Amino acid sequence: MLRRGLCLLLTAALCLTTGCVADRAAMQAEAEQALLAQQEEALRQEEAERRARQEERRRQAGEVLHAEMEEICRKYQVVGMSLAVFDEEGVFYRQSYGYADVEAGIPAGEDTIYRAASVSKCVTALLALDLASEGKIDPEAPLPRLGRCEVVSRYPDAPITLRHLLTHTAGLADSETYREAVAEKVLPPLGEVLESCYTGAKPGTQYCYTNFGLGLVSGVMEAVTGERFLDYTREQVFEPMGMDAAYSYSQLTHPERVANIYQNGECTVRMVEWTGMSAKYTVLPLGELYALGHGDLFITAEDLARLGAIMAGCPGEGEAVALSEEYRLAMQTPQYERELAEGSYPNELCRGLGTQITDHLLPDRRMVGHQGNAYGSICGLFYDPETRTGFALLTNGALGQRNAAGVFRLNEDTAQAVYAAFFGLEREEPDCDPPALEAAC
Repeated sequence: MLRRGLCLLLTAALCLTTGCVADRAAMQAEAEQALLAQQEEALRQEEAERRARQEERRRQAGEVLHAEMEEICRKYQVVGMSLAVFDEEGVFYRQSYGYADVEAGIPAGEDTIYRAASVSKCVTALLALDLASEGKIDPEAPLPRLGRCEVVSRYPDAPITLRHLLTHTAGLADSETYREAVAEKVLPPLGEVLESCYTGAKPGTQYCYTNFGLGLVSGVMEAVTGERFLDYTREQVFEPMGMDAAYSYSQLTHPERVANIYQNGECTVRMVEWTGMSAKYTVLPLGELYALGHGDLFITAEDLARLGAIMAGCPGEGEAVALSEEYRLAMQTPQYERELAEGSYPNELCRGLGTQITDHLLPDRRMVGHQGNAYGSICGLFYDPETRTGFALLTNGALGQRNAAGVFRLNEDTAQAVYAAFFGLEREEPDCDPPALEAAC
């Protein structure tokens, strides 16, 4: 009996000891969780304070930029414009100026849709390279058959590829036949235009800026997707991204938001007259399209900036377009460049896949993107690959002076104002204004 009592006492003592150990372990775990929670709260508070400081700095910088942009708009006689600025976290600054419709007194705003002119080219390149990232097209392979046509090089050892189209080195040019074709109410078949556009140059050896070549990218995308370019881009890209954007005025949900275009005080394009635009381009057999992708993107500045952020390598969460690292780098590193003679105009020639690369937009920064002008509008989308920052500027009319590199001074002044306000650019005042230069885009 005594032995049994001792056993019970030992068992009770062991239980008490084990209980104490368990209690200590539980208390230690609870303390560690409390400390972790305190650390997480401190980090959240630190991040909130950082963001508050950043927002205050940006608010102050935005006030300065707002005033400077209005002065820039007056300087270049901008009719209406919208500007969007982005960094790795997305679009954080928006500004509009002037009128989308002068006659009706409709002001330009954040929801104003503009025709982006040749800025469309880098967006078309982005969408084509998105397909390449999915393995649906190889930029180095000969072009697929485009409907009833084959775009064939005169050199058996150098077939024309998507890379050539995107760098304007395919041995193609905008012939008079092409210019007449795109002016028709209904686009003639590709076979009636193609032969007149060959230059005789071996693909990859000569640069010739061409709307026809980038228009053919639209046909290539039709050939590899089996869908109309207009339908694919609207249904597979813009709608999933929540964008009211399209390569045709008549595909927009809110065409009434599109800005008219002006030049020298006159309305050159009254957009309501483009209501039947889609019909002009959908009569061709699938794959034979040779237009739209070169300059007919309709989009807001903020949505264009979102696409620029994808090119820069900082897409928003869940975006419908995603570039592989290979093609992102190909858009922002030289794929074709040529040293030009002293005194040449423009004085630089450097192209990425579908992009313009320039050292003459900002001092000491290489910028990537594209600019455009048509009917009097001046537009630009540019980003800094190193900092993944950039801006989209869309206008519906402005003066078209250019600098020695062929960059529109409106884009140059905007870039310098944006980067001085938000991204640490230190500017030096020029001794005098350099001469204004004019050139066709």
